[in-house]
Amino acid sequence: MARQRLDPKLLAKLRAKTNKSGKYLREQISRKANRAGISSEAELILWAKRLGIGTATYQRKLTPNIQGEVRDGLPSVFVGDEARRDHSGKKVKPRVSQRSSVQAAIDYLLEDAELRDRCKDLLKASKHFDRVFRAASTVFDDRLKKMANITNMNPTNLVGKVLNPDPQKAIVVVSPDRDEQEVFFSICKGLVLTFRNTTHHSLSNKFTREDALKFCRFVDAILGVLKQATVHPERV
Repeated sequence: MARQRLDPKLLAKLRAKTNKSGKYLREQISRKANRAGISSEAELILWAKRLGIGTATYQRKLTPNIQGEVRDGLPSVFVGDEARRDHSGKKVKPRVSQRSSVQAAIDYLLEDAELRDRCKDLLKASKHFDRVFRAASTVFDDRLKKMANITNMNPTNLVGKVLNPDPQKAIVVVSPDRDEQEVFFSICKGLVLTFRNTTHHSLSNKFTREDALKFCRFVDAILGVLKQATVHPERV
């Protein structure tokens, strides 16, 4: 059964990276999975991530419950050098590079394909993370325009028109309940006023990579809500 479930292409990449046989890797994956109480498919993804192998394509093919196992196991991939010590307390060499760890974090945190593609190179950079805020907020702005079929409008006005607090007037309705619609409108308006407008009109060195990742996850969650929303094009 394990031979049929494990993705052969990802397994081949793991063989090339480790110089181990397919039989050895399958046995180790099975043992590690049993020890962790997860499926072999999830353990294969986690092992590949620890070695810096890209897994986003394979991960998206997994069933929701196995994707959940991967998400639950991923935090261990992000542990920094400061936590990597042997039993005597001496630092040991990290298992993955910082760039690989960032890629793993991107795969873990960002589900929206466009947001991920627009921001991943900027998140892997060594500085100027305000560019991530500009890119991510532009993806949000562009998504609203496309959903409402609006080509040009001031971002603040765009949020007000598309996500009107009144569900009977909004082009994009996230909830028929006025209070819920208004709360989502307020969150998006705050995003534009606090992050979009400031980073589009000035440069800043105050943002860290962690700040940028957190903001991208925030925008990703908002885009996820918009995917489930109801669109009323007749209200444009």
